[in-house]
Amino acid sequence: MMNKILTLLLFCFLFSCEKKEPAFSKEMIEILSERGELKNNTESLPPPPISFSDVYLLTNNDEVVILNENELFFFYKKDYYTKFKSFKEFLNAVLNNGFVVEKKMFKHPNYPRRFKLNSKIKKEYSDLGFHEFLKKYSKLSSRKVALELNKSIIKSEEYLTITYLLYKNKYDMSRDCYLGKDYVEKRVDAFR
Repeated sequence: MMNKILTLLLFCFLFSCEKKEPAFSKEMIEILSERGELKNNTESLPPPPISFSDVYLLTNNDEVVILNENELFFFYKKDYYTKFKSFKEFLNAVLNNGFVVEKKMFKHPNYPRRFKLNSKIKKEYSDLGFHEFLKKYSKLSSRKVALELNKSIIKSEEYLTITYLLYKNKYDMSRDCYLGKDYVEKRVDAFR
C-alpha cells in the first residue's frame, strides 16, 4: 500500500513539474524578431518576414491591448528598447512570459484598441475547458478545410474575449473582409 502511495506521489510530482510549452516557440520568436534595424524614425520599416494576427498585451490595470506586428515593433522601439536587449527578448517577454505593460504607455483614449475581459465568457471558458469552448464558438467553414468563428452566436461585447482566449491557446484569427468571415487556425500552421 505504501509503495502505491509513493508511486502516486512521485507521478504527481513529475506531472506537476512538466514544463509548459510556450505560446510562441523559439523558432517563431526568431522569425518574428527579424525586422531589421531602424537608424532613425524617418526610415521605412522593413516588412515582417511573416504576418501574424493581432497580439494581445495585458496592462497593469487589467485591460487587454490589441496590437498588430508593426504596432508592436514601434511600441518596443518607442517605449521598451532600453528595458530589453533586443526586440527578440521583448517578444519573448510579452508573447510567452506574460509581461504586463504599463497603461500609461497608451496615451490616446481610443488607440490602440483595448478591452476588459467579459466575465461571462471567462466563466464559460473555465467551465467548459478549451476544447469544448472551441467547439462551441467555431464551425467548419463552407470550404470544409478550415474552422470559422461562429459569429452568429457571439454578441459584440463577447467577441474580443473569445478571440483573446483562442489566442492564449495558440489559435489565431485570419479575417476575410470581403466575405465577412473570421477563420480560426492553429498558430503553428501560420509558420509553416
